[in-house]
Amino acid sequence: MASVGFRWLDILEKEFDKAFVDLDLAIGELDSEEPDVVFNVRQKLCSLSSCFAQLTHKAQTIFQNSAKIEVSFSHNNFIINRI
Repeated sequence: MASVGFRWLDILEKEFDKAFVDLDLAIGELDSEEPDVVFNVRQKLCSLSSCFAQLTHKAQTIFQNSAKIEVSFSHNNFIINRI
């Protein structure tokens, strides 16, 4: 079950990175026309990226703990079944 979480997180990070780069490139095209707007938008992008990084870090920690619990649970069931 935890491996599904890690796979999901990896796919989500790749999608976020691609969308972030695409948006940054699109904003770059406006740079000469509206430098103040572009600056503000890039600040918002940095904030958004930081929040996403914190969220994925916390999700990764949860998935790691879940994997440890799954291993422990499987190990305990193995021992109980041998008795």
